[in-house]
Amino acid sequence: MAETKKFDIKYVHLAVVFALMFLFRFVPPVGTITPYGMALIGIFVGLIYGWSVDADNLCWTSLLGIVALGITDFGNAGTALATAFGNQSVLLMLMCMFFIGMMQETKLTEWIANAILGAKFLEGKPWLLTAFLVCVPSLACIIINQTMVALIMFVIYKSIFEQAGYKKGDLYPAMVLMGFMLIASITFSLLPFLGWPLMTVGMAMQAGININMGGWMITVFLTLIVVCVGWMLVMMITPGCKVDKLKEIDITKFQKEQEPLTKMQKAALIITLVQVVGCIALTFLSGTSGWRLVVANIGVYGWLLLCIAVSMVWHIDGKPVLNKKTAPAYFYWDLILVVASAMVVANQITSAEAGITPMIGQLMAPLFGLPSYWFLLALGLITFVVTNFANNVATTITMMTIAMTMATQFDFNLQVALMVITVYGVIGLLTPAGSVNGAMIHAHDMTTTKSAYIAGTIMIIFMTLVMALVLIPLGLKFM
Repeated sequence: MAETKKFDIKYVHLAVVFALMFLFRFVPPVGTITPYGMALIGIFVGLIYGWSVDADNLCWTSLLGIVALGITDFGNAGTALATAFGNQSVLLMLMCMFFIGMMQETKLTEWIANAILGAKFLEGKPWLLTAFLVCVPSLACIIINQTMVALIMFVIYKSIFEQAGYKKGDLYPAMVLMGFMLIASITFSLLPFLGWPLMTVGMAMQAGININMGGWMITVFLTLIVVCVGWMLVMMITPGCKVDKLKEIDITKFQKEQEPLTKMQKAALIITLVQVVGCIALTFLSGTSGWRLVVANIGVYGWLLLCIAVSMVWHIDGKPVLNKKTAPAYFYWDLILVVASAMVVANQITSAEAGITPMIGQLMAPLFGLPSYWFLLALGLITFVVTNFANNVATTITMMTIAMTMATQFDFNLQVALMVITVYGVIGLLTPAGSVNGAMIHAHDMTTTKSAYIAGTIMIIFMTLVMALVLIPLGLKFM
């Protein structure tokens, strides 16, 4: 008797994704939302659905999303593809993948993982090890590009999780990744004169608003401490977030496996350190004239390209440190395509042509009569929710514009409002479309859709409490 073939449910998922992306646009528009906006909503929901039902292969959903965007008013598929891969975050990830390939090919990531797991000061202290993994690298994002740090750390995390015995979908890895990204995001907002907050300061200055930078830094710094300690406590009390495997680690095993670095590993480590140190130096050495202008024109992207070229030319025992033939085998295409498609669609959702932003403004109208504290909390929560589904920059600018407009009509602390919007506008970690960081969590080899969304939901609840009980009260006190 011939064996009956089992029907593959993935074909049903493909049909649902196709219907959302290509047919939802025929649903009549609602309110201020345009037909283009309805098409974008369908594509966005299709992306979320496709990534959720097939976490092992995120590529096909991402590719369909780019094709679907190409047959809207956005342009054509070629324009959508060029825009998706022209995103600076995507370009940075593509360049960093060469270094990740080099680190994995030389087994440098395993050496680093063994060094961490075999550290004597962490022996028998699983929560200290967890705090070390979550907090230390994320705090480095004060001066190092967050995406670059995350890409390197995510590979090291994978090696650590696997060697400790965790499986794909376990909650502990997802909570570690979420905690790292969360703290790194807040660290990103710590200095109002550097990086992400500069956008806020610039908009405020143009509007004649002075930002109390000292009060900003004190408030965000104290909030950062609370989040670091608080997330560890959250992990401790979360059911299923188990550190049992870390307790059982025999560090002598990892100490034995941590053999001296080979010549090739030393070369890979040197290249990695030069890359990181160079990116830090660029932050302080760039300028607008003379040699500083040359440094500024090279920038992070030029520096990374130089490092890639040098590592390909540099040979150890007749072999290149970065092998152009083997490095691409380690490219995480799931991650690259998720970020590329999510960013281009999220950018369009908040565009004027979509008509979705005015709808959000209309829904916010009842909040304008609330007392100062409650208005700030509502403003922060709306920013927090929207940024997990739309582009961070567009969401933040939109909410800051609304806040500055309303400040002329209602009595509330505008400086605190701008700070809250800036901090929470970058914490788009719940969905893959929320930010590059959110996409990286969902695309990691040790997470599933379920574990990523559980960790994300816990993060949303935790950070809502932090906003209500810590950030806003401290802001009102120091600003």
